[in-house]
Amino acid sequence: MATVTISITTEAHGRLKRLKGPGDTFSDVLIRELPDPCDTAGTVLDHLEQHGVPKANPRLEAAMLSGRGRRARRKL
Repeated sequence: MATVTISITTEAHGRLKRLKGPGDTFSDVLIRELPDPCDTAGTVLDHLEQHGVPKANPRLEAAMLSGRGRRARRKL
């Protein structure tokens, strides 16, 4: 397989490193996190069947769940 050398910032490297799972390469992370756009529902389904559902970011998930129910507490 051909390779290309790129330069990235320390911040970008840190982000990629945090997304790496056991046995992942940086290429695996980039392909997983930056997939080709899907033009139709069929291509979305094909992508999900091939790659599975992406892992949830725990911080974003916690932020979303903590924001639920705010309307119910709001005074009218």
